[in-house]
Amino acid sequence: GGRGGRFGGGRGRFRCCRPLSGRFMSMFCCDGGPCKNGAKLRSDTSGPAPIVPDASQNRGQQSLPMLQDWDKLGAREKEQVQEKLESIVNAFARELTRGKVFMKLGRNGRLFYRLCTLDKQLTAFSMHIKGAIVEYPFSNMQHISFGYDLTDFTHVPVSLPSDALAAVIVMDNRRMNLVFSSPMERDEFVTCMLVLKERHRRTHPDASAAADRR
Repeated sequence: GGRGGRFGGGRGRFRCCRPLSGRFMSMFCCDGGPCKNGAKLRSDTSGPAPIVPDASQNRGQQSLPMLQDWDKLGAREKEQVQEKLESIVNAFARELTRGKVFMKLGRNGRLFYRLCTLDKQLTAFSMHIKGAIVEYPFSNMQHISFGYDLTDFTHVPVSLPSDALAAVIVMDNRRMNLVFSSPMERDEFVTCMLVLKERHRRTHPDASAAADRR
């Protein structure tokens, strides 16, 4: 929440959240559609962040498996899903390591454009807020899911973009609601972040076990 300043500091260009070509929604239960409130939303930057389609990425050509019940999958089932998604997740991670802009829904109900990154070791998702970099380690993420979670909100916003455009990262002590430019992009984000979280849990068992004990 609160006002945020400009991001990026002039240190290169970052792609904005981009709609993806293809049929990401083919296996998801969403009431997707364009956000009718999009034109009314204002960012806290000097101008609107551009939405730039990129036909060079073919990640959308592949169908994503349904991951609403990710936590209910067995170890072997999760492994099979990760194998199927490996190329999509790796491309997503490379792109986010360079930096990407997402919309964050503040607890006061306002939307802010935030520069987000992954560290090169793929251990934490980071967000640039008011000139500082706030890290959200995978080991501290309880879940990443579709839709909103307004538990932390001081008041419920009068209007919100479609639930099909939203995702939430649930941390130990807070929830981070993000809004995307299309349901397809939202689905890719949730799916890839779930796989990266599971990958981190398998490669850093001690950190994940310590987080589970808290």
